[in-house]
Amino acid sequence: MEEILVWVVDDDEDYCELIQEVLNDHYQVAVFHEASTYRESLIDITPDLVLMDINLPDVSGIELCQQLTESGKDSAVIFVSGMNTLEERLRAYDVSAVDFIAKPFEIKELLAKVQAVASYQSKRRSLVQAESMSRNMAFQSMTESSQYGAVLQFFRQCFLCQDYQSLADAFFDLMQQLNLNTCLEIRDDEVHYFAPQHAEISPIEANILELLDKHGRLYDFGNRTICNDKHVSFLIKNMPVDDEVLYGRLRDIIAVIVEGLEARVMDIGRQQTLQHVFVEIQSLLGKINGAILEHDEKFSAALTGMTTEIRSSFHVLDMTEEQEHYFATLLERNLKEANSAGDAFYRLQGSLKTVKNYVESSVAP
Repeated sequence: MEEILVWVVDDDEDYCELIQEVLNDHYQVAVFHEASTYRESLIDITPDLVLMDINLPDVSGIELCQQLTESGKDSAVIFVSGMNTLEERLRAYDVSAVDFIAKPFEIKELLAKVQAVASYQSKRRSLVQAESMSRNMAFQSMTESSQYGAVLQFFRQCFLCQDYQSLADAFFDLMQQLNLNTCLEIRDDEVHYFAPQHAEISPIEANILELLDKHGRLYDFGNRTICNDKHVSFLIKNMPVDDEVLYGRLRDIIAVIVEGLEARVMDIGRQQTLQHVFVEIQSLLGKINGAILEHDEKFSAALTGMTTEIRSSFHVLDMTEEQEHYFATLLERNLKEANSAGDAFYRLQGSLKTVKNYVESSVAP
């Protein structure tokens, strides 16, 4: 009960001294002999309980109680007055006083009534604090659920991104939902910088990203935080370091986000490499196909010419029929072997087409 603040508003100094002496052991007690000092103190402080006289020298206690009620302050008023009439009690009730103690009174009665009201005020305050805590926890849970939902949506969106710019756009959409102002760096064979709405990042931001991209996963400086992975870094320029709960939750979230970004950047890099391999294989297939056609044409023309010349020269060589048959058979056999060598080129072409189709299916979105 020591945290309960009790004010005594009465122009009788002896009475106030007595009340203060009686209540000091259990409550924080302040005494006011006139309405003016009471009103001044009420501007900055809200008492839990006010023991108020009705007849004050400068104003009626009824009027003070009504003003206190209309101000919205959470204070209970017990009137302590020698005017113990039904009319006075009804007036006290009309201005929302919680009790009425008639003078003269027994100290036990005063203590009992003060204790009852103080206990009520204490429980009421605890309920208000519990309600506020429950409301804050519910709001925090809703906020966390919304943030994690946005992160999951970002990861789903990542799988649709086929280049760094679309990935950066998805990242900045997420950062906007988290109320974070950021810029992004992606590193492969060169360094790529990105800012919201396709803007250019400032030279100093690029320099900071370059200097701090090896300073661990999370690095804080002032109200800024840089988050790093092997191929990705992003700078948060408005980290809420003053809000310990929100700051801790956001650190956990961005640590997950940078891992998702890193994985997708590596996937995009692999797809770009496969795309390059696909283009190279496609070009090589075209060259092989052209070379095979050219080889077949030249080789076929050469063999045809050679066969014609040999056959036409048989009569000049004055060969026997057996010799002519031998040379013709030898020529046909070698022609077949040459054709089988050409078939090896076609088999190589078929193998490259198989690799091309596999790579093409791998890079397809």
